[in-house]
Amino acid sequence: MTDRPPSPPAPTALPATATDEDRIVATTPQLTARIEDAVGCRLDESVLEELLLELDRGEYVEWVTMTRDGEYVWDLTESPDRIADAVATVVVERFEGWVEGQLTSSS
Repeated sequence: MTDRPPSPPAPTALPATATDEDRIVATTPQLTARIEDAVGCRLDESVLEELLLELDRGEYVEWVTMTRDGEYVWDLTESPDRIADAVATVVVERFEGWVEGQLTSSS
């Protein structure tokens, strides 16, 4: 059994990177290169791909197709907002828990 998400109904080859008004898409190798350039450290591409697959399962990124070379193409258009919402939810829950703990301990 594979860890890959199911294939889209009719996979199509997209250009390696496509950025337009509506969508931002990139392959795993392109994301790896951009992250390495941004943070100045080397990444294991297979580990990043596993992380992206998990983020896809959680609906934080969207796997859209594969290139002819077998590389995943990821739609990252909504990812910043989705990840920010998830982080904000956790922070609020933790803060509420802390406040409740402070109120309980001071009673």
